[in-house]
Order: sequence, then structure tokens, then C-alpha cells
Amino acid sequence: MPDGSPAQTWQLFGEGVKKLSGGEARRYNMLAARLMAEMVKSLLGPRGMDKVFVDIMGEVTLTKDGATLLRKIDVEHPAAKVLIEASNAVDNAVGDGTTSVVVLAGALVAKAEDLLDLGVSPATISDGYRKALDTAVGALRSNAMLHDALDREAMERLAATCLESKAISSCMEKDAVARLVVDAILAVADSGRVEIDDVKIEQKPGSVQDTRLVSGVVIDKTVDSSAMPKEILDAKILLIDDDLDKKRTRRDAEIGITLPLQVKAYLDEQAFDLRRKVQAIIDSGANVVVSRAGINTLAQTMLAHAGIMSVRRAKENDLWWLEKATGARITRDLDDISPRDLGYAGRVCERFTGDDRMVYVEECRNPRSVTILLRAGSAKVLDEFHRSVLDALNVLRDFITQPSVVAGGGAAEALAARAVREAAKTVEGREQLAMAKFADALEEIPLTIAANAGMDVIDAQVSLRAAGSKGGWCGINALERRVQDTLALHIIEPLAVKEQVLATAAEVADLLLRVDDVVMAKPAYYTHTHKDGTTHSHRGGKKDHDHFDKLGKQQRQMHHYY
Repeated sequence: MPDGSPAQTWQLFGEGVKKLSGGEARRYNMLAARLMAEMVKSLLGPRGMDKVFVDIMGEVTLTKDGATLLRKIDVEHPAAKVLIEASNAVDNAVGDGTTSVVVLAGALVAKAEDLLDLGVSPATISDGYRKALDTAVGALRSNAMLHDALDREAMERLAATCLESKAISSCMEKDAVARLVVDAILAVADSGRVEIDDVKIEQKPGSVQDTRLVSGVVIDKTVDSSAMPKEILDAKILLIDDDLDKKRTRRDAEIGITLPLQVKAYLDEQAFDLRRKVQAIIDSGANVVVSRAGINTLAQTMLAHAGIMSVRRAKENDLWWLEKATGARITRDLDDISPRDLGYAGRVCERFTGDDRMVYVEECRNPRSVTILLRAGSAKVLDEFHRSVLDALNVLRDFITQPSVVAGGGAAEALAARAVREAAKTVEGREQLAMAKFADALEEIPLTIAANAGMDVIDAQVSLRAAGSKGGWCGINALERRVQDTLALHIIEPLAVKEQVLATAAEVADLLLRVDDVVMAKPAYYTHTHKDGTTHSHRGGKKDHDHFDKLGKQQRQMHHYY
């Protein structure tokens, strides 16, 4: 400032902007990461606990899935958001290990903080972590067991291991669910390629023991008319995406009618066009019709007289699944139906499922789409069962893509930790300290499983290292609360999941280490979503508020999703 001028305070950033620099920024980032890890730690392992989340709408979510919980919560700190994104990335890539990656990332950050206190620079820690990661992944790859891509025994063990830590295992025998999931994935596997979307998961309240696999598709619809047959054997199925209803004009269309006879002629023409379409369906030989659009009463009556079952307003995805299961092709022009458009199913019937009726398309010849029908006592439990089965399906897909497995129960992390400690002895300088801390962080996974099982953490660590020094896959048997060879207990996990978890956790730790400036601006405009699905931004959007139309009437509820 010029000499003689009064003292002034110069402000670089606008009002409401907070800036953290250097060590302070790094400390807060690490604190946020550790807090996120502490929040999900209790989810890990077969003895892990469940979490209940109540959103601003009052909707309750009961889950033991780390990614589901992290997606629900609303955090503001950027470091916490990085961990949530890491969990989502692992979920999208391999479908499992979402809790492990957050726990491991939190442990890596905590160990890095210890090194920072000793005066080790962030760049040195980052280099040491990178070398330790390469060593850990290399150790797992060299010790992994290779199987045939469609090895049913290995797949059942993988599914059982995955489901052991899920809520569904406490309500059903995990081996039975594992066999069901393996049957589903083998049914849709095509030359080593698997699309998880080919497995439809349908939910209905009821007895858990009624959970079953349908070799076809279950549609949450009913047969259109009581005059139609409720069961058809050797079904020839026609899928249509065309209206069997009166045509509706567009908003701006006009029909010029000057005489009363023209009204009758117009209605007669509509009825004639509808009868022509229905007759084309009857002539095609189909005895089951599933339509994405509507089917009016006249068309239903004609189909019923011909002994044809129809289901209207099916979802687009249901038609897609039926196409894959039955071999049919979706018809959009009823004037051009060929025999190749028809699909086949051994049985199509309407059954009571719980308190509702559903249409079963089953006993398909070579279905490339199947349905897992989940049953449970409540909708919340059903949602969690759905997530559990989806995780198991993803694990099996990972195995088919890369048929290598490692032992579970923290044994893979313990083996990697031993390999990293041995490699650290050959490294000079402070990077050796970083590699040793990386090994300590890897042990956080088995020790967390032990803690959740009620074991003494110090005793578990001593036993784990002592047993590991003799070689083998030594991990935590949480059900018996013992350190054992988990491979001998058939507790296995895909190598692809472990690689993804290690790489993502190390990447997150490296990212948080390298950040030395955090600038946070309070947004003036808050983007929010209303109950009706409308998303917009405006000042004060974060607070509860009403919206009014021009007449002053309340337009939307004052509940938002952020």
C-alpha cells in the first residue's frame, strides 16, 4: 500500500469463501477420510452390523452395503466426497469391496499422518505407497489360484463367501442362495461373457423360503381379461410395441366433420383398423401377446374368443427380458408378422404371489434371461436382499472374466502385508518407512473383521502374524472367532476385486496427500430436487421452503433431495 495511507485489510476472496493451506489443509483432509472410514468400519465382515439411514423424506434404508450407505449420506467436505466417489468407482467396476476400499483408504491416510508427524515429506510417502502397491498386487497375483472360467464348485464358494457377510445369509441358508445365484449366472453366460442385466431380480413380500429361480421372466402384471385362459402350455409368444386401442389425435390436430354420418364413418374406420390388427395376431398363430402399449376392451374380447392370453402395458425392460428369454422379436408393425417373430415358453400362467397376481413365462428352451424371485417379510428387507444378490452376481461375473481367486477373511491382505514388509527391507531411505506403514494399513482389513466379530484386536494381530510367518493363507474366521487358514475353509474372493480395492485405496490416499490448498465457497444457488422429480437451483434452496404458482396456490411439497 502507498506510504502514509491508512491501514487497510485486503481480501482476495469473496465473502463466504474459506481457504485452508499447507499442513492445515492436509490434516483436515485426512481427518475427513478417517471419519468416513470409522463410520463404515462396523459394516465389514460376517459379524458386521447393519446401518439405518433416514432421509429428509422420512424414507428408511436398512443396509449393510457400504456403497449404499455412502450414496445416501450428504457430506460437504471434498475429501469425504473423494472417498464416496472411490466407493462408487469400485462398485461400478467390480460390484463388491465397497466397504473395504473406504476402510483401507482411511487406514492409509492415518498411517501417512503418522509419517508426516515424523517429518517425512508427502512426495516420499507417495513414492513409498506406490512401490508397496506394486509389491502387494504382485504378491496376490503370484499366489492366486487359477480356475476354469465356468468352474461351478469355485463359483458356489465365491457366492457363499460374498453372501456370508450379507443380511440374506441370516434369513436363508447361504449355500442354497449361492446355488441359486450360480444357476442364474450360468444360464445367461455366453462364451465367457456375462451381462448382469440379463438376470432380472423381482421382489414380492412373502416367505423367504419361497425365493426361487425362474427359467424365464416374471412380469408384475395380470392377464387382461377374466375370459382369457390363465395358463397356456407350449406358448407361442408375440411381443408388440403397438397400440391395440383407439388412436388419439395430437394436441393440435383437428378432424373436420360437417355431417353426423362422418362421425359414424370415422368410428367405423377406427374399429375396422383395430379388428384388422387383432386378426393379424390371430392369424400369426400366437397364443400369448405381451404389449408395451394399451389393449382396449374390443381387442381383449376378440383375443379371448380366439383363446389368446394378453398382457398390456408391460414395461419396456420386461419386453427386453422376454425377447432374450423366449427368442421372440419385438414387433412394431402388426401388418408384417412373421413366424420368426414368435418366441417359445413351455408354460405361461398367472399365479398368486403374495397378495398380488403375477404372470410367469417359464420353461423356456434356452433362455438368455432368467428371473430371481426374492421373497421377504418387508420391503426394506427385500431391498437389502436385492443388493446382496446383486453383489454375488457381480462377484461371479468378475470370476468368469478373470478366473483367479485368493483367500478371503482378510487372508489376502495379510499375505500382501507380509510381502510388502519383506520388500521394504530392500529399500533405502524414508520410502522404507512408507512401505512399512502401507503394510500396517493392509492389516487393518483382517483386524477390523476380527474386531467386528468380538475378538481382541491385539491378540488377533499377534496370532495373524505368527501364523502368517509359516506361510499359507491365514485370515480371520469370524464365525468361530479364530485365526485360521481360510482357503481350507473354502472362503475365497476374486482376485479382480482385491486388485481394484488396493489400487483405488492407494490412489485416494495419494490424492489426499498431494492436496495442500482447499478453497471452499458457499454456493449462493443450491441445486435441489423436489418430490415430483423437478430439479432446479435458487437462493435459499437448501432451506425448507414452498413454491407458489401465479394464483398463489402451493405447487410443490417442501421436501427436497440434495
